Amino acid sequence: MARNDHLLSVGNEALTPMTSAMSALTTQIDLLTEVADARSTARLATLKTKIENFTASVTLVGQVKAGKSSIVNILAGRPALLPSDVNPWTSVVTTLNINTRTEGDTRSKFTFFEQEEWDNLMIGGGRLGELANRAGADDEMDDIRRQIGEMKDKSEERLGKHFDLILGQSHQYDYFDEELIQRYVCLGDEDDPDINPKTGRFADVTKSADLFMDIPQYPISLKLCDTPGVNDTFMVREQITLRSLRGSEVCVVVLAASQALTTMDMALMRIIAQFENRQIILFVNRIDELADPVNQVPEIRDRIQDTLKQNNIDANTSVVFGSALWAEAAITGNPDILTEESREALNTFYLAAGFGDQAPSLDKIWALSGLPDLLLAMNERIAEGAGNRLLERVRHRARNIASQIRATAVAKSLSNSDGIVRDLDGVSTEEAIAKITEQYEKKVAELTTSLRDKVIERLKSAESNFVKRATDSLISHLEQNGEEGTWQYDPAGLRTLQKAAYFSFARSMRKEAGSLYSTAASDVEALYQKLLGNHLGEFAIEAPIVPRVPPPLGIGRTIALDLQSTWWRRWWQRRKGFEAYAADYTRLIASEANSITKDIEENQVAAVLENVRAVLSDFLREQKETLLSISASAEAVPNPNAALLAGGAPQKSRDDILGDILKDLSNEAA
Repeated sequence: MARNDHLLSVGNEALTPMTSAMSALTTQIDLLTEVADARSTARLATLKTKIENFTASVTLVGQVKAGKSSIVNILAGRPALLPSDVNPWTSVVTTLNINTRTEGDTRSKFTFFEQEEWDNLMIGGGRLGELANRAGADDEMDDIRRQIGEMKDKSEERLGKHFDLILGQSHQYDYFDEELIQRYVCLGDEDDPDINPKTGRFADVTKSADLFMDIPQYPISLKLCDTPGVNDTFMVREQITLRSLRGSEVCVVVLAASQALTTMDMALMRIIAQFENRQIILFVNRIDELADPVNQVPEIRDRIQDTLKQNNIDANTSVVFGSALWAEAAITGNPDILTEESREALNTFYLAAGFGDQAPSLDKIWALSGLPDLLLAMNERIAEGAGNRLLERVRHRARNIASQIRATAVAKSLSNSDGIVRDLDGVSTEEAIAKITEQYEKKVAELTTSLRDKVIERLKSAESNFVKRATDSLISHLEQNGEEGTWQYDPAGLRTLQKAAYFSFARSMRKEAGSLYSTAASDVEALYQKLLGNHLGEFAIEAPIVPRVPPPLGIGRTIALDLQSTWWRRWWQRRKGFEAYAADYTRLIASEANSITKDIEENQVAAVLENVRAVLSDFLREQKETLLSISASAEAVPNPNAALLAGGAPQKSRDDILGDILKDLSNEAA
């Protein structure tokens, strides 16, 4: 670690309420464990493990050369860790697993593409090849195949003709250093004779890199994911970046101050437009390269906010300005790395910040670098997002487990004649539970099918409406202008309709699943009441928490209509006659629109609905186990010391303990 790694602690204050709440909740779980039976003890141990293993995921995306890797390096306290000048061929997602548990002594793991993924690139030209082929852009496909051939030849030269044997495999090490990382993620400059020949040996076929490190300045576990950009040759990176973002809590968009949100960033804008506002942080890097940063920063901020507004992104999205170079100077304690221009910009900023005309201190340089503001913004979003959701889920489960402990303890303290009911409305307890389980498994299956059918119907309707409007617009253009020139139709309207359909699905899911869960919980609670009657006292079984609906990132993926490239002009020039234009265009955009619908259905909706089913299934299974245990108590020989519960604690004492814990859990939630 660098000698000024204490600077990484700045911003941790935003996590203090969350970590304190987690500590208090762990204490409550320990208290519950002291009065729990074996089954509940195992469930409580699982909850405690969830708290201990809490890891927040932060993904950095942005322009190539904007400085994503440099920012990740600073956040890791290792300024030279990841190569910050990655060759455009590389499509490696590198994740820093900070303060996380590892298997054995593994400190680095490099995973290669699966055979199917590699074949898709080599044979089909990746995502770009898919788009060009769909559009019938033969010339563009020939160019793609040529570039792929060159890439394959270089891969064979590096790894030998049987390099495909390593596909689907991974390499693991008990260490990592700059040379090892470069071997897997960075091709380097082949014309540079000073480059180590090992550099980039596996880079062509490496899909992801995982590094494991401990940073005591961070009070929680973090996954910092460095993506290589989205504007790559075959759009391989875009797909991998989207995959990385799906599970991310915070998305940090790194921009270069000199080219903040240029027209090259439309793919980036499409992706982040799908996130919730509080999940996005824009970090404008390299303000040290601005000629007049004090006056230029407000101008850049205004331009960014205008661009956000134009792309239907909340203009209040957090925007942080800074310099990775200034941060490196501060954390390494070496301001000599600054160029003359960077030093002048720093001095200008220093004076404008009101720090006086004395020599800049390292702490002040760190403050001006923007990294403390970035850390604070990240931590705020982690605490109010993933951290808050974890606390809510664990408290909820703990309250239900406490109720189950109470019911089980009451059952053990009673003889059959004292009040345990063996039959429920003429059927055994087991049959009653089985009936409820079967009933709700059927209901949740019907609900998920209904929700799926409705959202697909809305998405298909969005497709057909868009295709009709686009085709009508094309015909209108041809009637007015003939076949001269080139015409383009903006697919933003399609995305707006698809997003509306997705969020309508989310609202319906939350309402209907919530209602189903509540009814199931009421029916389960009624079984407890029938079994144990008035002996339970104050007692409640809470409904499961409805699963979260993630942002529809698939809507942001690039489609052919987004690409205003040479093949689009060729497509236009090859058609003759209005009918040919209209028919071919209709086929193209229908196929493109359907590709987004399919992605949303397979990668978003399906996962949400499976969670809806799994949450209810887990709830019913857990309650079934407890109810059957209570029912079994009715078969047991009556306890002559019925006033004492298992473990030797009097009924009142245990009830008091459980009551206090439930009260505390409810107060913390409030």
